[in-house]
Amino acid sequence: MTATYLERLAARSAIVGSVLCVGLDPDPGSLPDGFSRDLAGVERFATLIVEAAAPFAAAIKPNLAFFESFGAAGMAALERIRARLPSGLPVVADAKRGDISSTAARQAIALFDCLGADAVTINPYVGGEGLEPLLARADRFAYVLCRTSNPGAAELQNLVVEADASIDAPAEALHLRVARRVATWGPGGTAGLVVGATGPEELRAIRDAVPGLAFLVPGIGAQGGDLDVVLADGPVTAGLTAGRPGRGLLVNVSRGISRAALATPPPGVPPDLEERIAAAARHWAARLPVLP
Repeated sequence: MTATYLERLAARSAIVGSVLCVGLDPDPGSLPDGFSRDLAGVERFATLIVEAAAPFAAAIKPNLAFFESFGAAGMAALERIRARLPSGLPVVADAKRGDISSTAARQAIALFDCLGADAVTINPYVGGEGLEPLLARADRFAYVLCRTSNPGAAELQNLVVEADASIDAPAEALHLRVARRVATWGPGGTAGLVVGATGPEELRAIRDAVPGLAFLVPGIGAQGGDLDVVLADGPVTAGLTAGRPGRGLLVNVSRGISRAALATPPPGVPPDLEERIAAAARHWAARLPVLP
């Protein structure tokens, strides 16, 4: 790969006219009728989702846990799904990795080289030094957990930490300190943040603190995040990405698309599963346009 991840993401966002990231987390207990509750059913349903939704997606985000739970066979299934995706569609491996540097180096090989991920999600707890192997590649990317979308996120992420003169940081919530630190990590242009839509005030404050970092935003759809705030404060406001289509923003929708295949379709909705998933992806893509 010669282009950077953010360049590839911008190019894809321009093509589809959206910042929609299609999340892929097929739970074997929540598959449509006619799909076996095993790995075969999971792979079949995941393949259906990516084939129906890919034309409308700026990126695809498989959650590795839903495949790792089946062991080696599950990862082989994910590799087959990865191989079916269009070459210009960025893949974000939702792995939430993060360990000392020797381990992180092997994680980088597993995710970037073996799986072929364009970007990964990582945990900041070990600090920038340990995560360097996941940040060092100019053509790949890492989204660092900053302010997550789960109900218990504030328990640790909102703890107040003392001022740090070395980066001109006041006493502030831990998620803000993570954001400021991530802005100094890597060679530049290889790190962004995971910021949940369920904390609109936090999202706005994080954007103010780091105007140039790309955001991956979960929590829209089934989790009820504030879409208007995300579109207003999610795009970067400074740096090179500010002038690119999508402005460094990806908004993830998982269940809001996959659940279109579960319910009995109302009048006017196609009965075919693939058409229903495609219609849901088209709907979300339209709600998540590339803004100027």
